[in-house]
Amino acid sequence: MKKVFLLCFSGIIPLLAVFVALYIFDPFQLYHKPIFRKTIFNSNMHYQAAGIINNYEFDSMILGSSILVNTSSNEANQKLNNHWVNLSVSGGGFGERIAILDYALHKKKIENVIFSLEPGWFSQEKESNRYAYLYDQNRLNDFKTYIDESFVLCFFVQKICLKGEGSIDRPSSWNNQPWVQSLLGGFHSWILNSNRPDIQKILKQILEHQTSQKTSEQLFPAELISTIKDHPNTSFILVIPPFSRLYYKINAISIQEIIKQILALQLPNVKLYGFDNTEIPDDLSHYIDLVHYDEKVNSFMLDAIKNDTHRITLENIDSYFEEMRKKVEAYDIEPLKKQIIESGVLGK
Repeated sequence: MKKVFLLCFSGIIPLLAVFVALYIFDPFQLYHKPIFRKTIFNSNMHYQAAGIINNYEFDSMILGSSILVNTSSNEANQKLNNHWVNLSVSGGGFGERIAILDYALHKKKIENVIFSLEPGWFSQEKESNRYAYLYDQNRLNDFKTYIDESFVLCFFVQKICLKGEGSIDRPSSWNNQPWVQSLLGGFHSWILNSNRPDIQKILKQILEHQTSQKTSEQLFPAELISTIKDHPNTSFILVIPPFSRLYYKINAISIQEIIKQILALQLPNVKLYGFDNTEIPDDLSHYIDLVHYDEKVNSFMLDAIKNDTHRITLENIDSYFEEMRKKVEAYDIEPLKKQIIESGVLGK
């Protein structure tokens, strides 16, 4: 019996030591700011957003998907005032982002929120949110994030877990990565990177493009509207990101009716901005694919919010989408098809 007790006790002590060590190390800062190590903000914002909300002060937030991760919160501070953080989550659907938003609104007094409305995402079925436990009111269950053998290795090789930026400015930005720079500059850059599966898919879509397409149905964002209504003292800045003109040329998607429904509610704490009637979507030099653009576009959007330009209202919504429709129709896809064929990249 004594031996059994010793064996159990000898197992509990090392296990407890591991848990304590993980709590102290806390790579995502879920419980506290860094202790005995440098401050690193992990680029995996599915987890890191909770740590920033729990332990850092701010009163305004940028909450988009990967199309807003390059927005500088420091730049937002300068142009829009207040104390901003960028909690944008690459791959973060509406459900996950609304969970993050509700959690932040519960924890802090949030004055402003920039929230992106990605065309094409409204038609998604309500996704299961595997990160929901981080954004409930139970802090204890957050620890299951670290119940993984990979985190034990962090004690020996810290680079395994400490991947990211030392600045909170835009922790999950991808703009300066070499592969991104190789894709910017125009359609010829995509041709040169045709060995990438994502670029190959786009090139095939262009070649197979047919003009007669049925516009896909979109769903009204009821959960987002509910959150907005519940927080009348928070200003919600909704932005329709400027996806490339090519995106709409090969994907028949319209969110005009959804935007009308949002504006028809006449919520006093909502402003809505769109950029599809600018020249940005025509210029593929800004894009690394059909939807992701460089940081210059993010800065342009902040300027629009600062100067209150490019607003979509009930008065101009029809003319806005009509101008966008005409620009999409006028976008000539044939030169792109010619470049693909002449390059021979899809025949390799």
